[in-house]
Amino acid sequence: MIRGLVLASVLSAIALAAVPGFAVAQERPWTPLPSPPSRSCPDGLCQAEELAPLFRALDGRWGGVVRIVQFGDSHTAGRLITGSLETRLKARFPRRDIRIEPIGVVGVTLTDLRNHPLPVLDAPIDLIVLEYGVNEGFDDTLDPAAYERLLRSEIARLRAEAPRAALLILGAPEAQRGEGGGSCPGDAEARWRSPAMLAVVRDIQQRVAASLNVAYWDWRGRMGGDCSAFRLTLPGANGEDPMMRGDHVHFTQAGADWIGSLLYDDLMTAGRDWYRRGGAN
Repeated sequence: MIRGLVLASVLSAIALAAVPGFAVAQERPWTPLPSPPSRSCPDGLCQAEELAPLFRALDGRWGGVVRIVQFGDSHTAGRLITGSLETRLKARFPRRDIRIEPIGVVGVTLTDLRNHPLPVLDAPIDLIVLEYGVNEGFDDTLDPAAYERLLRSEIARLRAEAPRAALLILGAPEAQRGEGGGSCPGDAEARWRSPAMLAVVRDIQQRVAASLNVAYWDWRGRMGGDCSAFRLTLPGANGEDPMMRGDHVHFTQAGADWIGSLLYDDLMTAGRDWYRRGGAN
C-alpha cells in the first residue's frame, strides 16, 4: 500500500501557495495515508474544467458564500466524507462562507433523487454532487439501459433547475459482497468479491459524464482499484485502524476522513490548473 502522501501534500502546498484565491491555510495535521493514482481520470477528476462555477465561487468573484449540495446514499447520509471535505475547504478558504448540505438516505439508488428537489437556499448553489451507484451495483437485476436513461434525465433536470451550478458525479467506489468467489490476495477463504454489476454502473456513470460534460471523480481508482475494499478492512502496516468496516462497503471514521481528503486534494489540483489557465479572468 502506498504511503507517500506527506511529500506530495507538501509539494502541492508549495505550488498552491503561489495561486491567489487558492492560497494554503493552516490545516490540521495528519499522518501519511495512501494516495493511489487514478488510471482513468488525470489527477482523479475527468472533465475537471466543468467545475469552473465552484472555482469562481471559491475565488470570491461571486460573493462570499459557497453552496454545495450533495445527494446520495448512506455514504452521504453518514456526513463523514462531506464533513472531511468541508473542514478542509474552510481551512483553505477562511474568508469564504462555505456550506455543504448532504442530503442522503441509507439504502437508496438514483431513483430516490426525484424525491428530493433542490433545497431553497439563501444563496445560489455552486456545486451539485451526485453520490449514487453502490446499491445499484449490488442489484443483479439492474437494467443498465434504464439506469443510463435515468442518469441522463436527472442531469438534465438538475441543469434546468440550477443552470449556474457545476455538476460532479462521484463514481461508485469499490465495494464487495462476502458470498464467495473472490480472488483478493490475503483472502484465504476467497470470500470477498466485487459485484459484476458495480463495474457496469461505474462505466455508465463515467461515459454519461463524458458525453454530457459533467465532472466525474474516480473514487474507485483513488481507493486503490481492484480489491481495495478488502485491503482497507485490514489494519495498517504500523497497526493503524482499518479504513473500511467489515462489510467491505462503508468506511470507518478514519477512512471517511481519508476519502474526503483525497477528494479535496483533487479538487484543489483542478482549481489550481483552472486558475493558471486564466479561469479567474
